[in-house]
Amino acid sequence: MRTKVKLVNGEEAAIRAVQAFPTEGHSLDEIYVLAHDGDKVNELSRLTDANTIGVMEEGVATAFANLFRSRGDQLRAKMESLGISALDAQRYEEELDKGRIMVLVWYDEETGTLDRADAAAPRRPRPEEIVLPPVGGAVMSERR
Repeated sequence: MRTKVKLVNGEEAAIRAVQAFPTEGHSLDEIYVLAHDGDKVNELSRLTDANTIGVMEEGVATAFANLFRSRGDQLRAKMESLGISALDAQRYEEELDKGRIMVLVWYDEETGTLDRADAAAPRRPRPEEIVLPPVGGAVMSERR
């Protein structure tokens, strides 16, 4: 597994960085955004369709441990879960402390794709893409 990192200043630069990675041959499934401000990360993810680092990437143990960590410790653990060394994660987190945004790609160098079980699966729907039946509507099942 390999990780490419771009540190940028501001949301517009982050959007340009996310858009640049596909021109290098990376799919959106491989692109992640990370910053100290969780709301900023979620908004950038929504705008660009980039990923946020979650349980699938971190693993259940790290995700659970992050519930009890400071934001800086959480960010370093997230970076390390995507193949960034502890020393580099410390250095990058110091840049995030200054308000910078990290846009990174996590991919399999040999196959050119993300090496996860769900890499071939369709991208998970965003909350605004999920269609729910109307409230009070009857749900009918098909019987054969």
